[in-house]
Amino acid sequence: MKRIVIWIWQRGVVSTFLTGFFTILPFVITIAIMAWMGSAIQQWVGPGSPAGKMLRAIGLRFVTDEIVASVIGWALVLTGLWLVGALVKSTAKYKLEEAVDTVVNHIPIIKTIYKPVSQVVDMLRQDEQSNMQGMQVVYCRLGRDYGGGFLGLLASQQTYRFGAQTCYVVYIPTAPVPMSGGVMFVPVDDVEPIDMEVEDLIQICVSLGVMTSKAMPAQYLPENEKTG
Repeated sequence: MKRIVIWIWQRGVVSTFLTGFFTILPFVITIAIMAWMGSAIQQWVGPGSPAGKMLRAIGLRFVTDEIVASVIGWALVLTGLWLVGALVKSTAKYKLEEAVDTVVNHIPIIKTIYKPVSQVVDMLRQDEQSNMQGMQVVYCRLGRDYGGGFLGLLASQQTYRFGAQTCYVVYIPTAPVPMSGGVMFVPVDDVEPIDMEVEDLIQICVSLGVMTSKAMPAQYLPENEKTG
């Protein structure tokens, strides 16, 4: 048995297998993430979901076939979304947002849900006014001298006091879906700003850490890796 293992190792069978494995790994991870997203969308707006049943009910007002009814329902919704997008992109953008905020703020229960959700959506917008652009990538230490750490996003410069510690709010993205992370209050002394773009941190998470050496700025790599 030992001879067989040595023969396999010397002939490069294992290394060839690993080469093939790591070649298709990015594709497999991408498919896995897409499958997860597809499953989530299926649960939220699929034919058996409340949204899917509502859209089918709308379409059944015009036709009798359930499949065609669902298509009509989706067509009406997508058309409505396009019209809202066209309106928001026009000069009426801020007036529309103010009108919606005014109405929602008069409904106590809905207001408590809508406001934080609206702020998160604003953060995800890819424009110059995006709150995401103002977030700083930081390294947070776990322990003082010999502990580990993690990369996160500093939500703001606002601090909070818990007992004898002054803390920042840090968002911790998770892999492979960064937006499913968590929030932690980290002592100010344990938070170190990192000269790194938010997109690079997201790339590290999505790749399960595989792309860390590519996404991490050169000043944070050992000297031998900078020149390698």
